Formats: sequence, C-alpha cells, structure tokens
Amino acid sequence: MSAEQVLHTSTTPTGHQRTLAVAVRDALVFTEKYTGDGSGWMGRFTSFRAEARLDADPGPLVAAVADLAARGKLDLPPMAARERVADLLAAAGLLVRRDSTVPWVHLSRHATLTVAPDGRPPAITFAEYGGDDGRRHVVTEYDDIDRLTGHLAAAHPASIVDIAAGDRIGRFIAAFTAFADASGTHAGPVAALYEELGLEFEERFERRYRLLHTNRADTDCLFSLTLLVSSIENRISFSEFYDYGARPGDPGREYGYSVVTPYDSLEPLTADLEARLGRTPDGAPAQDRLAACFADLVARGALGDGRPIESNRDAVTELLTAAGVPAKPDFWVWFDSD
Repeated sequence: MSAEQVLHTSTTPTGHQRTLAVAVRDALVFTEKYTGDGSGWMGRFTSFRAEARLDADPGPLVAAVADLAARGKLDLPPMAARERVADLLAAAGLLVRRDSTVPWVHLSRHATLTVAPDGRPPAITFAEYGGDDGRRHVVTEYDDIDRLTGHLAAAHPASIVDIAAGDRIGRFIAAFTAFADASGTHAGPVAALYEELGLEFEERFERRYRLLHTNRADTDCLFSLTLLVSSIENRISFSEFYDYGARPGDPGREYGYSVVTPYDSLEPLTADLEARLGRTPDGAPAQDRLAACFADLVARGALGDGRPIESNRDAVTELLTAAGVPAKPDFWVWFDSD
C-alpha cells in the first residue's frame, strides 16, 4: 500500500472534520487530521502524525490500526489517537517519530501563542510583536503544559468548562487566553508567571535599528542602512537597501546587500567596536550598545550615503572579520513585475 487509506471520518463538537488515515511507503505513517472552519483553537489544518520505519510486512500493523479505528478505540480528544497508535507501533518494537501541525493562537493584534508538542525541542512560545523591542518571545518546555493549565484554570475556572478533559492543548490555550485577557498580552506578565511557578524559561528578542534613511531624489531611490539583532533567529544582520520607485518605462526595483553573523557574536563584536571607537560601556543592553556603535560609524562617515554600491556591506564585513567573528555576505534583488 502506498496511497493513503482513510480509516475514519467524523465531525467534532467544534465543527471540524476529523480524518484518521494510514499510509505505507518506506514507513508506516498514521495521521490524525482536522480541517474546516470550526470553532476553538484548531485552525483550518491541524494534524498529528506518528511514523515508524518498517523491516517486515506492514499488513498486520495496518490491520491492527484499522481495527482500533473500527472499534471506536481512536475516538479520543485531539492528539490522543496519534498517541494510542504510537504506543501500538512502539509495542511492536518500532522506533516511532512524531510530528504535528498546530496553528498559532492570536491573543491580540500584537501577541500570539504557539504550542509545539513535537518541536525540537517541544515548547510553548508566547510571542509579543511591535513596540520598541520589535519581537519578544518567552519560551518554556511543553512538558509544563499540565502544570500551567492547572494553575491558570484554578484562577479562571470558567475558561475550560466546555473543553473535554483529555484535550490537553485546548484546555491550556483556553486557560492561557483567559490569563492573557486579565493580565495583558505582554511578555512581562508571562515571564513573571513562569518565574512564580518555578518553571525554566528563556526570553528571546529581535530588534531592528534604522541607522540611516534618506531619499536620493535624483534617482528616486530610498536608501537605508539597518541593523537587525535577533536571538529569535540567531543572527545579527547589517543591510544596505535600495528601493527604486517606478518611472516611465521602469516599474521599479529593490536591492539589498547584507552581512550576517550568529547572535553569539553580540558580546565580542560590541566589545571590539566600543574599543575601536573609544566608547565606554554605559550599562545598556548589549544590543543597544552595538546599535550605538553602528550609529557612531554613520556619524563619523565610516558608513553612510553616497558610497559605492555594496561598500557599506563590505566595510561591515571587514569590521566583523577584524573582531574575530564569522561574517557571511549576502544579497537579494526584486523587480516589480507590473
């Protein structure tokens, strides 16, 4: 069997279509999938998969999974059917790999909650967008989900009344949403909650600093220099960017030239540039001190407008190399197709 075999379909109380299916290629793959525009935390496509490589005839295992579905043994809350099949495969001596697709939950216009039970590692991520900090993430382990749910549901019991006891993700999201509504959708209360409960968590951030932004009227080009510092994406990136507006016979185009170094370069790079520029550390966060160094380079004319194309990127590449941190130059281009 190589094509997907649908074992069972049904409609959940939330209005989603639930499909259980199995397929065999070089591995046996069981899928628990939810589709449609129902209510609750599940999006248009939520799935949980269990996969096991085979070294024998898959027929008996496929039949065993089909029998579970036929007898209603997989009529369980979200993710639980996948876990029951995973246990069956593991009992057969197979190594089981799990993965899932779980949508973001929008808590507000500037905050989301992501639950990744099969992430690398499994995690719960609260993300705050906008403001001076750009993006902030507060990340804790997925294994803390039941403890968090119990604590939050005790404070907001009405939030989980209509959610099945076995729906771990649904109960957590409902309780967390009630907490966010009461406390505000900002990273500070979330970090304080985790600290109060003694949970291990990590705060990550991303901030984009505009070092220079000017209009070259003679060529109708918006020229900018930007510094991105991101522990979320594990990178520090400097970019020189050209945005040419449309003109008669020319639909417009954009060019970007950048150099990237890992986020771990933040401290040594900041220290090197401060020493090079004669700046004294002022106690500000390292990312702000690094941005201040780049702003100083612009003010001194070491970086800026009116220089040959790519020269700002190349100058920063030399500074990174001199500081002893990795430097990876890059570029991209976009043409308006209109």
